[in-house]
Amino acid sequence: MKSLIPFFLILLIYPCFGQNIDSLKKLISGKAPAEKKMAANEALAKLNEQNSDYRVALLYYHAAQDIRDSLTALQKARDSTSVKYNIDLLGDVFGKIGQKAVTEQALLNTIETKRALDDTLAMAINYLNLGLLYEDQKHNAEALAALLQCLRYARAISYTDLQNSATVELSNLFQQTGDYRQAITWFKKHQELAATLAKENSSTKIAALQTKYENTQKENRILQQQFEITRRNYWVAGIGIVLGLSLLLTYFYFKSNKLKQQNIATTAIMETEEKERKRIAQDLHDSVSQLMMAAKINLSLVGNEIPFSSDAQKKQFEKAIHLVDEGFKEVRTISHNMMPQALLESGLALVIKQFIENIENDAIKVNFLSKGFEDHFDDTIETILYRILQECVNNVLKHAKASRLDISVIRDDENISLTIEDNGSGFDLTDKQKYRGMGLKNLQNRVNFVKGKIEIDSHPGHGTLVSVYIPVKK
Repeated sequence: MKSLIPFFLILLIYPCFGQNIDSLKKLISGKAPAEKKMAANEALAKLNEQNSDYRVALLYYHAAQDIRDSLTALQKARDSTSVKYNIDLLGDVFGKIGQKAVTEQALLNTIETKRALDDTLAMAINYLNLGLLYEDQKHNAEALAALLQCLRYARAISYTDLQNSATVELSNLFQQTGDYRQAITWFKKHQELAATLAKENSSTKIAALQTKYENTQKENRILQQQFEITRRNYWVAGIGIVLGLSLLLTYFYFKSNKLKQQNIATTAIMETEEKERKRIAQDLHDSVSQLMMAAKINLSLVGNEIPFSSDAQKKQFEKAIHLVDEGFKEVRTISHNMMPQALLESGLALVIKQFIENIENDAIKVNFLSKGFEDHFDDTIETILYRILQECVNNVLKHAKASRLDISVIRDDENISLTIEDNGSGFDLTDKQKYRGMGLKNLQNRVNFVKGKIEIDSHPGHGTLVSVYIPVKK
């Protein structure tokens, strides 16, 4: 009967609000009773689901479920019949806590052992642990397979609680991967199982109440004896808590202050570095390149006036002019790489294309994809992205021995992503010396400066993938 309450409330709300989304949102944000807010959330979830906006629909479903859980907990508190069962803690004991200390191989070995013994319950629990471990490691495909296996074995033994845990994690997994339609499907299955569990627990409560009553007298005697001990312990615990909180607050204060100082220092270093790069680039462009151009012009004029005694002498003179011309081009290239003028004028995409033209040769093929950078965006972010790209590409050219390099830079309403992937020799991520040699700490500092994150995936003999994500300022 309780499961029908939200449905009837929706029927009451819809005529009042005419399925008006703004009115439903206003109801949620206002001071309406919790039951009406729950029904409004479910109404908005269904409307968004019908419009195929599964991500938003999932958010409203979760909001409705949170209110339902709160109401259920409140009702239990009022009835004073809340009973704690070990079975309710199964997911936490074997999943959320256990998976932190158990390795993937240990779980796989346990599963095989239990399979030989035909222990379906143990296999279901261990597959849940394995799925949680993979989910924590962002191995989404492996997590999906493990959780589905858990669900299959849990259904085989009609273990509703374990099925509920598996469907919750499946919904979370699809939500993390962006498949909100599947996330909603599994979330609804979780709700069905939760309702089934609530019915099962209701019948269990009657027996629990009888047991609780019989134990009450015995517990009262024990509690009376423990009261004096507990009262003394409260003082000791209170003093310990106060001291612990003081130490914790002090620690966080100094840590926060240290991090703030580090950010200030990093900002100053990066700003100074960019200013120095810009100054040197300007000097090369305005001074050295102009001198070399003047030298080339003067040599050409002199060459027109000097009678050469032989063709060999003339070729030698022309070679000297050619060397001066090559030096002029090299100075311009260096100046451009240090502070490309196009970065300030035309934007990041054009600069990257020019950079690729300078490095591409017969030994390496470069593929470039750009989206969202057709116009100039932000000087600081574009400069940092360009520096990160330079550092990564230089690492590829120096160390990777790659024949293909794929570069993409994409900007949407929420994030900027930069990926650099090569098919080179790769390296061991656990080799700290290699990290220092490739300047990866410098990359991390640049990404931290714009509150982004960097992910590096590399294995010896299998190339390297560098992914950078930077939030877009609203």
